[in-house]
Amino acid sequence: MIATPHIAASTEEAQELVGLETVMAVRDYLRDGTVRNAVNFPSIPASELQRLQPWIRLADYLGAIAAQMGPARVQSIGVRYYGVLAEYGTVDVIAASATAGVLRPVLSSGVTMVNARAAARERAIDVVESRSTRRRDYISLLSIKLETSAGDRVVEGTVFEPASLRLVGVQGVSVEAPLAGTIVLIANDDQPGVIGEVGTIFGRHGVNIASFALGRGENGAIGVVNIDEDSNAVTVLDEAVEELRRVTAIREVCVIRLTS
Repeated sequence: MIATPHIAASTEEAQELVGLETVMAVRDYLRDGTVRNAVNFPSIPASELQRLQPWIRLADYLGAIAAQMGPARVQSIGVRYYGVLAEYGTVDVIAASATAGVLRPVLSSGVTMVNARAAARERAIDVVESRSTRRRDYISLLSIKLETSAGDRVVEGTVFEPASLRLVGVQGVSVEAPLAGTIVLIANDDQPGVIGEVGTIFGRHGVNIASFALGRGENGAIGVVNIDEDSNAVTVLDEAVEELRRVTAIREVCVIRLTS
């Protein structure tokens, strides 16, 4: 790909200066991740970008989780910042990353932080950012809320040092699980025997559980199961999920695949 900017400079000296500016901008992005003078992307100092990087990745993952919690028409994407995160001066890239995470699983064309807002506008999807001073259980917290044709979806996450991404809330139920790879979300009645049945079904189909986190709320329980999955295990996992959906106490099962 050859990218050429539209510029008014026409003298040899001006052309040389523009060339140097372009090379330095590319160098800074490749070396530090700093984007300067972009018309569709905020300019963020390298030090602040480095601090925001784990939160940018977290937003992408949370958006992807919310989008994969079942088929539905997305109407709006709400991004709310809590705690110290709400005090950061430049956090709109986080909302852009969350939007990319929401749209990527459902669009065939490439979606990035740069074009995510434009892609959302084309599909009449509102992106709403807000900051809250309400105290939460974490120093900083990121909340993603999707308004969809099938109802609202809310997922929350935070970053543990050093840069460990954690899922800490699903549909209002507190839970604590790592964010990586393939995740099976299970909504079930809070009663004895469900966890054992989940483990038995996965074991019978040869699906290895990497971690299992359980959260309990007024309306039931949420299980977050991180599993080991390779290209040969996709069919096996699908079969296990279908059997899980036939369990009386299990109300919903979603397979979430997070890409790096």
